[in-house]
Amino acid sequence: MEDKEKPRYKWDNKNLSVKCRPPNNGKEITDNNPYIDIDIEQLDHYSEIKPLDQVPDIMKKNRRGLVKLEIYKMINVTGSPFNYLPLVVLSIAKMRIQLKTSYPRIAKDKEKNLVLLKEQIREFAKSRGYICGFTKIDRRYISEANDDLIPYDTVIVLGMEMDKDLTMEIPYPGKNSKKLFDFEIYEKSGQEVFKVANFIRTKGYKCFARVPADGAIKYPPHAVNAGLGNYGTNGLVITKEFGSRVRWTMICMDADIEPDQPRNLHIEEFCSRCRLCQKSCLGQAIPKEASYWRGAMKRRVNDKKCWPQFVKYDGCGVCLKVCPFNNQGYDACIKSLQPYYQYDVNQQKVIKQ
Repeated sequence: MEDKEKPRYKWDNKNLSVKCRPPNNGKEITDNNPYIDIDIEQLDHYSEIKPLDQVPDIMKKNRRGLVKLEIYKMINVTGSPFNYLPLVVLSIAKMRIQLKTSYPRIAKDKEKNLVLLKEQIREFAKSRGYICGFTKIDRRYISEANDDLIPYDTVIVLGMEMDKDLTMEIPYPGKNSKKLFDFEIYEKSGQEVFKVANFIRTKGYKCFARVPADGAIKYPPHAVNAGLGNYGTNGLVITKEFGSRVRWTMICMDADIEPDQPRNLHIEEFCSRCRLCQKSCLGQAIPKEASYWRGAMKRRVNDKKCWPQFVKYDGCGVCLKVCPFNNQGYDACIKSLQPYYQYDVNQQKVIKQ
């Protein structure tokens, strides 16, 4: 509780001053998550002296060039940027406008039973194609320390599946379908997330939606904290339902809903024997061994090695295509482990034999 209440700061480069940030009520969840490896002091230190960037440095230096590249990718694969661009841009604009203007209409009658509310939201999200988990925002994972983007502590993490057939076209996305495996989700989830937000408002609560084509909030750490998956070798969150073929988004809301607990899906036990994504990476951008980066033990993808392949292959994604969790499914992967690894520390079976 003491660490939770310590003041946190950020450097305001524009005004050459230090500013105090809001309390970080999600920090405790990350710091005590048994399924990740972090150096708490180091993570706190880096989040204070140099908050995360919205996009990697290699892209940050030329954002206009990045936009042009994405448009070229749409034209190259689909024949026109207007197959995706209007709805993706609209969802981003809608996200920003709702945050800066008056709230959309909120129902007067609140659902006071938060346990019931949680399940209602989960079921509605499922009906829109999402897996859904609840946690608290860890403000160390808000890019550039823009805390105003998440005014409430409770966050709903939503994951939507990327079409398997489209990912099988990698490294030549759209070769047969003329569709982009990533922008299909940017477009669809960028619309559906607002429907989930509107449902929450019918229950009498304020909320704000973030869209998947947004780097302002780092979704993967919150997906792991919400029990939706574990990190794989490629740095992506691997889930039981969709493997790593998932794009994340998020909603924050002004209700103190009980967070879901992190889960051990035994992903690392399998990945440590596989490493197929690391071996298959066209740019050799995935390191063989994990190391600490900004306080987190991970195999951080080398952007400078990944980027040329990303450009050459209209988004690449080979690490998605070859992942056994995507091809054989979660149950088959876990069954392939030695019997010892099919049990957790309490000797409870992970899957039915």
